[in-house]
This record gives sequence, structure tokens and C-alpha cells, in this order.
Amino acid sequence: MEKRILILDGDPVARHDMTGLLSGYGLTALGAGTAREMEQILRETQVNLVMLDMVLPDASGLSVCSRLLTLPSPPAIMVVSDSGEECDVVVGLELGADDYVIKPYRPRELLARVRAVLRRHDDGRPDEPARDANPVFSFDGWRLNVATQTLLDPRGGTVPLATAEFLVLWALVDRPNQVLTRDELRQGPPDAHARPAPQQVNVAISRLRSKLGRVDGGAYLIRTVRHVGYIFATRVDRVQE
Repeated sequence: MEKRILILDGDPVARHDMTGLLSGYGLTALGAGTAREMEQILRETQVNLVMLDMVLPDASGLSVCSRLLTLPSPPAIMVVSDSGEECDVVVGLELGADDYVIKPYRPRELLARVRAVLRRHDDGRPDEPARDANPVFSFDGWRLNVATQTLLDPRGGTVPLATAEFLVLWALVDRPNQVLTRDELRQGPPDAHARPAPQQVNVAISRLRSKLGRVDGGAYLIRTVRHVGYIFATRVDRVQE
């Protein structure tokens, strides 16, 4: 099915460049310079992704982000920001945006991130098969069993986890290779029935790094994305016990 991407940017040159770039890679890209133009397009066309610049002539990017998330079938949202507006990026992600890109961007990286967001958005449709509520995650020889809240190291040894550490690790491995804000880590994955307190997230991250660091390379699995959040930087598989 054809994917439609709406480029919402008040700068006509930037809008033209990004529309041309995505169109050149075979994607259908539409352009809008104001929130009002966006509303007109959304009344006439279903879009899968909105590339949302945070500086618009008739509305704040954050208010537009909130508006998009209230739609009956909200599109994926990718925040576009200048390097000096990292605070807006963080707030946009906390509101529910799917990813971000900082200007000036590298074309191939932008394309890869756009395609990844579109895939994740498709995977998250409500009609997808129900997920296993008690999965077992495998990564770099480690295994996290959600049902028993047990972490096993690559040698088969049990690594004790406090509740906050377990919940934060579960959130990270449930969405590997994605930047997660502290608020997203506190919310946990959809299946979680508890959440750590806000002040527990940083402590849990520090302790998890120490525990994972008992095995070579483990300390680098959780990486900090400055001013944004954290990313679990390895492949994670769901396995059967």
C-alpha cells in the first residue's frame, strides 16, 4: 500500500528539499507550510507520517503534535528540529512523537529513519495479533523472563533485579534500538502493570549498567542520547522457554 508523508515546515526551501528527497526515493511526499494547510490536506487525504518542523508561522509545533495525536487514526510523527531546539524534541517525544531528526540531516540517515518509523507504525496497528503477555527476551547471550522477572547472564547465572530495574530493562528490550525518553521508560511497555517513580529511572539505569557490565560489553548496551533519553543498542529476540 502506498505510504503518504506530509512535510509540515514553514520554510519553503527546507520543505521543497525534503519533499524532493523523499520523492526521489519513491515515497509519496506532500508539503504544507502552515498548520491550516495541514488541516486541509488531512481532510482530503490519509497520511501515514507527518514530518513536523517545530517552528511554524501559525502554530507551535508542540500544539500541532498534540492535535495529530487526537485524530481517530493518528499518523506517525517525526519531529524535525534545529540543533539548538533539543528541548522541543524532548517534549515532542514525551507527547507521543515516534522519532526525531535534527537539521542539518544526512539524506540516507533520514530515509532510513523514515522507513523505520513507517514500519513501526504499521506493526502497531490495533488489528495486529495479540502479543505474548509474558515474553522472554534474548540479547547478547542474556535472557530476561518477564513472567518470573528473572535476568540470566550469558553463563546462566541469575542477576537479581529490583522492581524498578526490571521495569526499566523490560521497557528498553521491548523497544530496542529506539530512543526512549525517561518518561517512556517510566511508563514501561504496554503489558506492564506497574511503573517506577520518576526519580527511580536514572538510578535504575546506573544499576543496570553496573550489572550488565559484569560481562564484557554489557555496560555499553544502554547508551545515553544526550538531552533526550536512552537507547538499548543491540538486537533483541523474543524466544520460547
